[in-house]
Amino acid sequence: MGWLVKFFYWNANLEIGIPSVDAQHKHLVDLINQLAAVITDGGQLPKISAVIDDLLDYATVHFADEERIMATAPMSEDMKQKHRRSHQCFAARVQEIARATDLQQTEFSEKILDFLTTWLVAHILGSDREIARSLRGDHEEAYPAPSLLDVSPVARVLINALSETERRFRLVSDCAPALIWVSDANGRRSYYNRTWYDLVGACESCSEAFDLNEFVHPDDRPAYSATIERLCRDQTEGEAEYRIIRPDGTEAWLIERIRPRADTNGAFMGLIASASDISAIKQSEQMLSESNRLLEEEVARRTAQLEALTQTDPLTGVGNRRMLNQRLGEEVRRAQRHRRPLTAIYFDIDHFKAVNDTFGHGVGDRLLVRVGRTLKANLEDGDTLVRFGGEEFVAILVETGLNQAWRVAERLRAAVGRIRLKDLGDTSITISAGVAEWQLGEEGDSLLQRADRALFTAKNAGRNCCRVDLAA
Repeated sequence: MGWLVKFFYWNANLEIGIPSVDAQHKHLVDLINQLAAVITDGGQLPKISAVIDDLLDYATVHFADEERIMATAPMSEDMKQKHRRSHQCFAARVQEIARATDLQQTEFSEKILDFLTTWLVAHILGSDREIARSLRGDHEEAYPAPSLLDVSPVARVLINALSETERRFRLVSDCAPALIWVSDANGRRSYYNRTWYDLVGACESCSEAFDLNEFVHPDDRPAYSATIERLCRDQTEGEAEYRIIRPDGTEAWLIERIRPRADTNGAFMGLIASASDISAIKQSEQMLSESNRLLEEEVARRTAQLEALTQTDPLTGVGNRRMLNQRLGEEVRRAQRHRRPLTAIYFDIDHFKAVNDTFGHGVGDRLLVRVGRTLKANLEDGDTLVRFGGEEFVAILVETGLNQAWRVAERLRAAVGRIRLKDLGDTSITISAGVAEWQLGEEGDSLLQRADRALFTAKNAGRNCCRVDLAA
């Protein structure tokens, strides 16, 4: 049918205990709801006629089955006859409705629904329940089935309460911006309000209501289904947050508040849920998260830049004393932990003061830059080079023993000797170097002091040479 809003909800208290009869009564409820849906959709005559034909078919099957059951019940013939007359009256009334020409008028439509609902409740509360009592051998005082024109006050109150409650519920829920659904005790949804159809793009002219689970994002479906199962099992309330995939492929984030439903006796009937679209909030959260991520990356980058600046000699671009203190401490601890070799080379540019005095400090600075670049270019990637101060440089060589370090120092000394600056003319550049190997348990400062002592020895030996410290 069209927008299948339930006009009448089946209540377990209406069951009489005969499964086949209860099933047929539930079928009548479905037919009433279909008729209500057609009427509220504008009352198209072909559709109304089809539903009424179904009502006539229902009457034929249901009444035949019920009368066969009634024939075996220990009831008075008078009561059985009254029951048969009520069946005949119902069929006659439905046929009268089928012949009517004003099916699309609102007032007449309301009368149809009122008749069907009144008959259903009165029939169940009266004669059908009496059949069930008779079959069970219940010896309670029987009461006659009310006629269609004589509904008991109790039945009338129930009818009015049911119809008015459902009408108000439909009106409120269909106009509400929230997404509302209703399920039975097993979590099977029997009702969605119009907002749901608008969200998922479901066709309102479909013969059956859509299945929400088909629209839930596959990644969220297991957790959401588990939540519904748990709430039905525990008969409690809860909350779910999940994504819906629309037919066009777009997603919508929903947050759903789910509560249990109960009948007038407090028996669990199922769930009712109200959801809100929080896609805009989720999008804002994602944008904020992305902004925070980019900000953190930028802060990390700037921090790394600042850290590099604080550990870099601004003139030569190699490390400074702060870097030396950090790296030397790290490498000493690593060498201590793994018992691996570690050496330090102390360099000094020979006669650097004379260069400054003769050619000026600008030339001296350019010379420091060239020497720093040359030394760094001839070291391994894992080694560290820093400008210790003035014209002094220090290299920390990892995984390098004394003999190998001395060869490295000689190679570096030769490389610096090949430096030529136009500002210096024919003046050659030389360096002196002192090499010391770390000893087990030794602190970094002690290693540097021994390398410095070896450098002092090289300078006393005439400069432009390398010396090693052999002291333990």
